[in-house]
Amino acid sequence: MIQLVRKLVYIVPMIVVGIAPLAAQIKDITDLKARIPAVRDSTERVAVYARLGMLYTNRSLDSCYYFGARALDLAKRINDKAGQAEALNVLAFYYIEKANPYLAYKYINESLMLFQRLKNRPKICEVTMNIGVLLSYEGKLDQALAQYRKAYELSTNLVQDSIKPLVLINLAMAQSFTPDPPDVIPLLNEAEQLAQKQGNGRFLMAARMTRNVTRFRSGTPPDQVIPDQYVIIEETKKYGYEYFTALASMELANMYLPVSVDSALHYFDLAINLAEATGYEGLHFQTMGQAYETLARIQPVPPQAAEYSRRLLELSRAKELENQKAGMDYLQLALKEQELAAEQSKLRSRRLLAGSLVVICLLAVVSTVLVLQQYRKQRRLGRYLKDSNDQLEAKNKQLEDNDAFHQKLISIMSHDIRQPLSSILMLNEEGMVEHMSEAQRHYVLDQIGLSAKTSLQAMDGLVHWMKLNTIGLAYTPSVVNLRDNMLGALDYNRTIADKKSIATIDFVSESIEVLAQSEMLLFVNRNIINNAVRHTPEGGQIVVTARVDQAGGQAIVRIMDSGGGIPENVLLRLFDKERSETASAGSGLALIICHEMIEKMNGRIWAANNPEGGASFYYSLPISPPPIENTGTETAVLSAR
Repeated sequence: MIQLVRKLVYIVPMIVVGIAPLAAQIKDITDLKARIPAVRDSTERVAVYARLGMLYTNRSLDSCYYFGARALDLAKRINDKAGQAEALNVLAFYYIEKANPYLAYKYINESLMLFQRLKNRPKICEVTMNIGVLLSYEGKLDQALAQYRKAYELSTNLVQDSIKPLVLINLAMAQSFTPDPPDVIPLLNEAEQLAQKQGNGRFLMAARMTRNVTRFRSGTPPDQVIPDQYVIIEETKKYGYEYFTALASMELANMYLPVSVDSALHYFDLAINLAEATGYEGLHFQTMGQAYETLARIQPVPPQAAEYSRRLLELSRAKELENQKAGMDYLQLALKEQELAAEQSKLRSRRLLAGSLVVICLLAVVSTVLVLQQYRKQRRLGRYLKDSNDQLEAKNKQLEDNDAFHQKLISIMSHDIRQPLSSILMLNEEGMVEHMSEAQRHYVLDQIGLSAKTSLQAMDGLVHWMKLNTIGLAYTPSVVNLRDNMLGALDYNRTIADKKSIATIDFVSESIEVLAQSEMLLFVNRNIINNAVRHTPEGGQIVVTARVDQAGGQAIVRIMDSGGGIPENVLLRLFDKERSETASAGSGLALIICHEMIEKMNGRIWAANNPEGGASFYYSLPISPPPIENTGTETAVLSAR
């Protein structure tokens, strides 16, 4: 169960345009829908659709998607860039609430790029903060905190500071869970003052709830915070803020844990049932995960924790399968977009060529009249056209090579996904499970689970790398324990190494931590070790070492095998991307991807033959200073709608 539940954070969604009570929002929705038939201006109609999609965010996700999609479609047809940016922002929130990070990242990054081109500073600030919300939703708290700080800097220069209270609340809550947290009360005081000045009751309520939660987590006795929490819950019910009611109920359950487990269970159930009833899948999953992790720490463990565990396991499996499918769909979408861009480039090339041919014909006619005077000009034009055609052919060849390279990536990812699924199908179809003992079944299921987990981690690495290359998502490193990552790669290759009686010797210190992306680094280690195992004869050995170059600030890793070495003609172009035409779909292409991943992580990779025989692969990555112990286990973030 612990393997399926990551560190949990919870999201408090906010709608910047909806500062009135629920009744006022319903009236706004009714009035806007009544206006639609009378709106003749297409740009105004886009704005109405986008506003309706935003207002529906806390009421109906289906309606939110319907109006957001209509706004985006119309905005594209009339080339309304501002309308496209607003519609993409609406759809990004829809996919955040549907727990689909792939499409949420796609739409929110496209929205940010359009607002940056339009130089819309308030919207740039808002979307920057919302990227922090999405990062927090995935448990990437350090990266989320960086986005909140960036949004805070942007908000200080805004003439209209309507978004600033929400930025301050997010920043305060995120900072309260950092090691040696600063005093966040000044941030909350400023947020409340701005919310009162703006007459924004929703922001004021969010600031009050954040203050009460911060007081409790900083050591204030439960009997001093529980009455205030009851008042907050009653206000959320009064104004119809069901999302806030679920979150406030969950925090009230946490406050009751030290004094009454029964009361805590009651409010956990209220929060979970309300989240499920509102149809917000992300909130439902994370609220149940928060309840389970909290109850699992109580001794003796309450019986309700087992029910939470079962339901959470079912939701986790469904969520992993859905995200896995969404990841593949996203890659296919990115490849289709690249193919479309290539076709458009070819079309432009053909038009240019056709125009050039027309010019040649005209010059030929003129040259018959002007003779010698135009002869030299015609020769120069011919040389220019030849160079242009050569450049166009080279660009087309490069596009075709990139397309083939990405198709091979798809085949690698399909292979990783197929392996655990094939094992499951084989057990089911051949009836092997019925003939196994209980211990054997547990062992086989554990092995399948390990294979699926490592395959998913490898795919996550490829997906993250594809996002960096396809949509230009900024690379943000995190602290990764090198030994833990290397042991995961060794475990993945353990079976084939044992079959060949290959000894794997690990000399990587537990104290070495690097700045990297965990899934990408696991992909690199896994493939280099797999390459070493395949080229090491039976009875050989593989030695993994790591040392720290303090002067250069680098950790240098060496993976040495006792195989036959690498031919010199192959060694010279081992990591050359142009070699992907002759490289197999296995180690050749994988090594090329490893090279690009290491470079993305600000490192270097190389290989050499050992004097005593065999080959060694090396790579270097920036080291990280020892981390400060983080005692926080969760955080709350707010999103702007």
